[in-house]
Amino acid sequence: MMKPRLIFHVDMDAFFASIEIIKNPSLRGLPVVVGGNPDHRGVVSTCSYEARVFGVRSAMPLSEAKRRCPQAIFLEGNYRTYKAYSAKIMALFSHYVPCLEIVSIDEAYMDATEIADQFGGALALGELIRTAVYTTTGLTCTIGIATNKLVAKIAASYAKPNRVYEIPQGKEKEFLAPLKIQSLPGIGAKTQLTLNHDGYQYITDLQTVPMEDLIHQYGTRGYYYHLAAHGIDTSPVTPEHGPPKSIGAETTFDSDQTDLTILLETLQALAEKIHRRLLINKMRTKGISVKIRHGDFKTMTRHHSFSTHINDLNLIWEEAKKLFLLHYEEETPLRLLGISLEKLNEGYWQPTLWDPM
Repeated sequence: MMKPRLIFHVDMDAFFASIEIIKNPSLRGLPVVVGGNPDHRGVVSTCSYEARVFGVRSAMPLSEAKRRCPQAIFLEGNYRTYKAYSAKIMALFSHYVPCLEIVSIDEAYMDATEIADQFGGALALGELIRTAVYTTTGLTCTIGIATNKLVAKIAASYAKPNRVYEIPQGKEKEFLAPLKIQSLPGIGAKTQLTLNHDGYQYITDLQTVPMEDLIHQYGTRGYYYHLAAHGIDTSPVTPEHGPPKSIGAETTFDSDQTDLTILLETLQALAEKIHRRLLINKMRTKGISVKIRHGDFKTMTRHHSFSTHINDLNLIWEEAKKLFLLHYEEETPLRLLGISLEKLNEGYWQPTLWDPM
């Protein structure tokens, strides 16, 4: 008989803001927002829990964050510092669990199926990792444990901050039932409103409807709603080896966005984010794509190839803006924006190009 999978989802707590507080302890207990000057264009990268009390959240325009929390401490942030902390944390994860999938700078999945018993079980291993992260870096993290990635991720979100929370095999459906439908990954504000209008407020409401009915009502999305509501997910933890084949970033708006200024601010912030990652990986790009997702989930991706490999932020931003404006119909509600750099190259660079920016 096969062992049930033991999947860990580890998510650092307010990662960028927490690092800034470690660097400057006088910020502890204050609303801290990382993203830049609120009087300039840009969006929130992350914020402390003290700022979240006021409704500040990631991907929110900085101007809106300032309106909601004028007393917040706004910081530019230092991606190189965050990357260094991330590398140390991911190396620590690899020390305990050999099968690691790095999702982002502050988030990872681990498959502990074969090794958890060596540490006294999944919960004991989770507490060991959580403590090791704090001892090594001074940062806290939350760990969700389940038989699959989807439920582990929801468990981590449910347990935040600074906890280890396990959903035993067979209890997935029971755990999900009382949660609101927006707890399921992929259900944002617009979809939530649609589902609420159709009578689905909680995940249990989806669980009681036959799969065929959900498919009839929502098409292929209905199939996902059925599986997710029952806590079914077979996707493996897939470690990535070697340099990245692409570098991308995207953000989903809490509510469909039509304000062109906010859309362009968000797009520019995404361009800056992927450019930083390009430099960190010491790579160049010859291709760029912009992804636009409408409120009805219709998704459009447009590509451009540069004449040569580049690493210039202005060229990346100008092409991203051009692709967006060329294919965006003004006042059309958008759910998601994304940018990806492709056709990456690790070619030779003079060292001066890698001096800190």
